[in-house]
Amino acid sequence: MSTPWFLFNDAIVLRVGGKDARRYLNNRLSNDLRTLQPGESVSAAALTAQGRVEGLFTIFAQPDETFFLVCDGGPREEVTAALKRFIVADRVLVEDVSAQSSFVHLAASADDSKQILIECGQKLLLVAPKRRVAETGSDCLVVGDASREAPLQLEAKCGAGLAASDYRLRRMRKGFPSFPEEINGEILLTEAGMRESVSFTKGCYVGQEVIERSDAIGKVPRTLELVRLTGTAEVAPGTALLNATGEALGKAVSSVADPENSSTFLFALLRTGKYGSAERVECAGLAGEIVPRQLTAKGA
Repeated sequence: MSTPWFLFNDAIVLRVGGKDARRYLNNRLSNDLRTLQPGESVSAAALTAQGRVEGLFTIFAQPDETFFLVCDGGPREEVTAALKRFIVADRVLVEDVSAQSSFVHLAASADDSKQILIECGQKLLLVAPKRRVAETGSDCLVVGDASREAPLQLEAKCGAGLAASDYRLRRMRKGFPSFPEEINGEILLTEAGMRESVSFTKGCYVGQEVIERSDAIGKVPRTLELVRLTGTAEVAPGTALLNATGEALGKAVSSVADPENSSTFLFALLRTGKYGSAERVECAGLAGEIVPRQLTAKGA
């Protein structure tokens, strides 16, 4: 049986090293890197002072205090500049190694994904559990001279990789938001429910005050929700989402049609406290409902 997999053609892969690398990244990013051990990984974001997301990374720690940071895509120069913005006298070197790397997602456990890539002849493998399109899944970073061959080797072993349109449909069915389509400068991590990318105990980092304030209040003004509509349609970002009485609850952020099931899935930013789980809604002339959170699969 083949294993579904997807190649991130536009992934941004940065190698960060230097004597101050760990301290700098811990102060720059939203999660705690102080005790991250070689072979471990964590999700974290670079934020503005207003708490908005400038880059969302999977971070892999290496034995020599070097870190690989991988962003699914987005504007390369802007994401890299955001990460480096506060390097002043710090002994930190940021190198773009995307051309010497392949970043793929496999719908398999971390151990199985690693074994598949080892059987493909790959050596420097960094694997992070992440359920993007199925109940199990792993993000895999392959680095080195042979890394560009990994997709061809995976295709020979597992079959053709998912097309971008198929991957997008599958991840939205599972309720997995992605940078920069849903997670970007228009949203807070807490609005997206991505608490796994935030440390609430480590202390200061850029954007902390806004994130901590929203958590202390106990709710955020808006919440990113998955919505399933009956029927297929193009739903433009910004399209209003209405409740049964015609009141606007918020707006669509992204959408994808699912012709096979006569459905349209969309992510929407909705006003917190104005709707309930599984509430019936309307958008772009189609009726549907908010998908209960326990039925989505965000995060690892």
